[in-house]
Amino acid sequence: MKTNLWRNRGFLWLIGGQTLSEFGSAISGFTIPWLLLELTGSALQMGLAFAVGFVPYLILSLPAGVWADRHNRKLLMMLSDTGRMILMLSIPVAHLFGWLTVAQLYIVLALMSAFSAVFDASYVSCLPNVVNRDELPQANSALQSGMSASQILGPAIAGTAIALIGAANTIFADAASFAISILSLFAIRQSFSAVADASIARSGMVKQIGEGLQYVWANKLIRTISMFTLAGNLGGSASGAIILYRLHHDLHANAYWSGVVMSGTSVGVLLGSLLSGVVGRRLKPGTIMMVSLLMFAIPDFVTAFTRLPLVMCAANVLLGLSMVLWNVQSVSLRQSVIPDHILGRASSSIRMIVWGSIPLGNAAGGVFAQWFGAPMVFVTAGLTHAVVWLTGLRTPLYKWGQDNGITRSASENVSG
Repeated sequence: MKTNLWRNRGFLWLIGGQTLSEFGSAISGFTIPWLLLELTGSALQMGLAFAVGFVPYLILSLPAGVWADRHNRKLLMMLSDTGRMILMLSIPVAHLFGWLTVAQLYIVLALMSAFSAVFDASYVSCLPNVVNRDELPQANSALQSGMSASQILGPAIAGTAIALIGAANTIFADAASFAISILSLFAIRQSFSAVADASIARSGMVKQIGEGLQYVWANKLIRTISMFTLAGNLGGSASGAIILYRLHHDLHANAYWSGVVMSGTSVGVLLGSLLSGVVGRRLKPGTIMMVSLLMFAIPDFVTAFTRLPLVMCAANVLLGLSMVLWNVQSVSLRQSVIPDHILGRASSSIRMIVWGSIPLGNAAGGVFAQWFGAPMVFVTAGLTHAVVWLTGLRTPLYKWGQDNGITRSASENVSG
């Protein structure tokens, strides 16, 4: 069926507002660590700040999924953006009066993380109520394109702004982007939630969280995707944690070439965002996911054995491309098959499961690199991705989209 995605005013408001919001977040994502360095000069303080910004998100992910299914998702998103806007404004205001401290930055990062958990639980659940189900892959691809472009342009513009007006004042851009997001959400006429299930409001928080986890585990296809993503994150976070170590310690690459290598992933993400919509119209979703799983393994093996930064950059381009192809299709599948009344809880459960492996992978990568060398970490990560791909051949994953009944059967398959 031919879609009218770009005639959907609600989607246009959503993609416009969220692209600008991601642009602001990319600016502050560069600026706040810079500001921390200006205040402390400590790499340890930066590391602790990122941890502070990660833990509240994980803690609140499951309750946020319940709130997204129980309450008005649009209102939750607007309230979350309002909270984040105020928090961002507090930084330049405190700097203006000479009150800015490291403690305030820690508090801001922690509360931003908490509000982001609530926003994301509602955001991932709202799209099926704004666009048609058959438009989900194209819509997710378009949203990813805007996000990717923002992540590439944001740091460059942040660096220029810091030089001109200072780090604290640069944060105004992110505060303004949240205001734009609030206005764009207000302009969307569609409801972000289906008709509420009265039983959700009556049951307790723990029971509702359990229902989300149970649904994810009982649905064979959703469970498979979640486990594959978990394994991919485990290997990817291990290799991602030590790629700079590989460049600096093993290859003695200078800052310029290290930056070139690291930028490869962002370029790949942007290319993947632009290509995923085109590829999605020509290949079955399951085929795209299986190809992307195979592509995941290649960059790790290349990085393990090459000594040429330019080749490593090309490998990172492939990595970014495969990440987007996988993410767009996997998120679209979840949004297509999970019922609306449990979508927030199920999505938050998945996020908790697959993101929980990231700090474990980071730690394992550092330990194994110290013991066995960086190349061995990349080889192990590549083998992990290869095993995941081979395992996928024995699952119904590659069949998704090959017939008209696959989405329905995936939705109904809760037998485990």
